[in-house]
Amino acid sequence: MPKGDFYKPTDIDALRMENELLAFEVRFLRAQLAESELKSRLEEAERSAAQLRDRLAEAERAEQDLVLLLRRLPKGPLGWIFGLRQNFRILERRYLDTDA
Repeated sequence: MPKGDFYKPTDIDALRMENELLAFEVRFLRAQLAESELKSRLEEAERSAAQLRDRLAEAERAEQDLVLLLRRLPKGPLGWIFGLRQNFRILERRYLDTDA
């Protein structure tokens, strides 16, 4: 090459450079897509966990209400009627017995 000349890329060289650039861009876009999918999955998992926590708290409150009712019902004037019912006795054993 003479001293004053610069390298002039051929069409093949230009195509190779463009191909490398496009391959890099594809890898970059795939990485961004994977990152956004992972982020959306994490957000969905957090929402699901929050819903489960809310449902668990609601179930615990319902259980506490049931225990309060099971303690109060037999003390009323018609409490002896509840004691005759097998379903009521099952609930008493399940929720009020401290032996289990």
